[in-house]
Amino acid sequence: MNDNSEHPVECTLQKPQRSVGIASVAAVVAVTLAACSLAPPPPDNQRALDDIAAHRGGAEEVVAGTVLRVLPLHEGPSGMHERFIVALSAGGTSLPLYVTDNVSVGQLAPLRAGDPVTVKGELAFDDLGPLLHWTHRDPRMRHPPGFVMVGGHVYE
Repeated sequence: MNDNSEHPVECTLQKPQRSVGIASVAAVVAVTLAACSLAPPPPDNQRALDDIAAHRGGAEEVVAGTVLRVLPLHEGPSGMHERFIVALSAGGTSLPLYVTDNVSVGQLAPLRAGDPVTVKGELAFDDLGPLLHWTHRDPRMRHPPGFVMVGGHVYE
């Protein structure tokens, strides 16, 4: 046994500071959430076309296509909506898909005909056919957030 009194080693246990622990956890959560929002889910046009063919409304869809037409803004009961038509294609099947984006809640995307676009929203049906809506965040947090991505920028 070596008795070295010139260099005593004190071994004491200290209670971790709670504020540092909470701050660390908050930082990890913030980074994780930021990473999730930076990487939008990949488009699955075939799934969307299958859901349209089966008339499965309510499905969350992510699609990619080319903007065929940008329609005028429309004021509805839930606010101002940006509206456009996307060419949805997969597996030799193609159809125009109507998209309506509530810009009173979300951001107006600078769309033009011919732009490649990726959209996440809820599939629904009206008298004219399939449409995607809820392409924005829900301020009441009752619905999964959607987005419109054009030019490498995500509009939520």
